[in-house]
Amino acid sequence: MLAKAMSVFLLAFLAIQASGVQAAESIYTTVFNVMKSSKSDRLLLLSGADGRVYKMKKSDDNFRLLKAYTGQVVKLTFELKAVDGKEEKEAMIVAIKRASAAEVNPRELDLNHFQYNQLRQFAPSDLQSTEKLGTLFENMMNDGDRTRSQCFKRAHMWAYDLWSQLGINSQKVFIFYTRRYIDLEDFEWWFHVAPLLVAGGEEYVMDGTFMKNPVTLDHWQKFFIKSEKITCPVVERYNDFKDNQWSRLCYLMKVPMYYLSPLDIENRDTKGELKNHWVLEELQDARRAFKNYDETYEALDTGKETKTY
Repeated sequence: MLAKAMSVFLLAFLAIQASGVQAAESIYTTVFNVMKSSKSDRLLLLSGADGRVYKMKKSDDNFRLLKAYTGQVVKLTFELKAVDGKEEKEAMIVAIKRASAAEVNPRELDLNHFQYNQLRQFAPSDLQSTEKLGTLFENMMNDGDRTRSQCFKRAHMWAYDLWSQLGINSQKVFIFYTRRYIDLEDFEWWFHVAPLLVAGGEEYVMDGTFMKNPVTLDHWQKFFIKSEKITCPVVERYNDFKDNQWSRLCYLMKVPMYYLSPLDIENRDTKGELKNHWVLEELQDARRAFKNYDETYEALDTGKETKTY
């Protein structure tokens, strides 16, 4: 009898594996956004805790069910299922229920990265080794056409993908060109930005538009300053660059992944407007840096007219 039961269990397990379904997992999260996909027969739930898009079969009943949890902390159970003809898997919702106070304390768990949290302390991930850097770089979405998008929007989506898909907290590195450099070189840019990762004790820039692979921060700086001899000091405050336009040719500044543009940094330093969260409207605009953005980042749609940043 036991042997028969084990055989049944084994056959069921093999059937699940063959179908591309993995064992169910659970996560506590805030339901940030729910929408009906116009590209598939799925409902899309944007999770506040990890930025991941969880899906459910589209129906009016399912939509009402998920929509009722918007803004609430839930326990979400899901399975990873293979998509026909694609390498990635969908996180399909198996069950969802409101989390009780006994299960989770929202004050202790960081469950919504789409709103400011004064207790949230940003710490960049340390990849420990450089082994995975090449794979991360190759998987970054890059259309290879910088004429159709701005660097800070590409960098924002790369940073968002690293976080939402892989759980990696990256920084961004800005290179600011001073008036002195712009005048000397008859230069048309005043800044450039890309994600920055720490791996094997070294800082690497992930600039998918201009580089063919991850490069060290020193290499990246020299490429954009067009010199082996010029160094760009790393500064902490925006005014260190703004108020010193003639004493140096360039400056570097590192900020958490949430900062979209130089204006964010200036507002942080002059108005005290801190950012330790993603802003959905910024992501909705930045996603347009890539082709097929309306399908790839459909869950980031706010349902409102896109504001340009």
